[in-house]
Amino acid sequence: MEVTVLGRCGPFPAPGEACSGYLLKCGGKNIMLDFGSGVFSRLYGLLPQLEVDAVVLSHLHSDHMADMLIFRYALEQLSARSLCRQPPIPVIAPAEPREEYRLLSGSGVFDMTAIKDGAKLRYEGITFTFYRMTHPVESYAISVEYGGKRLLYTGDTGMRHDMVDIASGADMLLADVCYLNEELGTRPIAAHLSAAQAGNLAAAANVDMLLCSHLWGGRTDHSELMCQVRAAFPKAVLAEEFKSYPI
Repeated sequence: MEVTVLGRCGPFPAPGEACSGYLLKCGGKNIMLDFGSGVFSRLYGLLPQLEVDAVVLSHLHSDHMADMLIFRYALEQLSARSLCRQPPIPVIAPAEPREEYRLLSGSGVFDMTAIKDGAKLRYEGITFTFYRMTHPVESYAISVEYGGKRLLYTGDTGMRHDMVDIASGADMLLADVCYLNEELGTRPIAAHLSAAQAGNLAAAANVDMLLCSHLWGGRTDHSELMCQVRAAFPKAVLAEEFKSYPI
C-alpha cells in the first residue's frame, strides 16, 4: 500500500494548498480517501484518465468532500467523450447530513453505499472497517487492510477512550492533528486532535508511523506543532502535499 497526499488542510486550505484528500494505491487499485476542496485538479494531474476505482469519505463536511461535485462534472463530460472510465464509481460515505448525501447520490455518477458503525466491507481483497468518531456531523475513522498491512485514518475527531484500541498496531496512523496543545484548552468539546493527543495515541497504540495531517489552514509554519507531537512520538512525520508514503 502507498498513500499520496493530495491535500492536507482543514477546515480551509492554506494559500496554495488543498483540503483533505489522499490517494491510496492498494492491490493495483486507486482508492480516494476523502476529496476536499482543491483535490480534484491534483488527482487529475496524476491520473488524467481518472482511473479511480472507489472513493471512501470519512464524513461530509466540505473540506473532505467538496471536490466530489467537481469530480462528478469531470466524469460526466470526459466519459461522454470516452476520455475516462464510465460511471458509476463506487462511493462509501456516511448517510448524514442527508442533504450532502443527496447531492452525491442523486447524480447517477456515484454508486453510493452508506457507512454504518462497525461495518466491515471487502473490495477486491481490501478490507475496510469503519468506526464512528466524535465530530459535529457523522464521521468515521477508516481502517484499510491489505497484504498484511494496515492503515488507520482517523478522519476528523476529538479524542475518545477507544481510539487506542482502534489504532493498535497499525502500520500507519494518518491522523487529524489540527490543534496546538494550548489551543485545545479553549474548546470544551473538541472536534479535532491536539498535537499531544495525536502523539500519545500513536505511542500508546504502538503504530509504526504517524503521518500528521488536517493541518489548520490559518497556520503556515508547523514547526511548533511537530515539536509538540514528537515530544510524545519522536518518529512523527508531517504530511507533505504531492509526497507518497509507503505502508
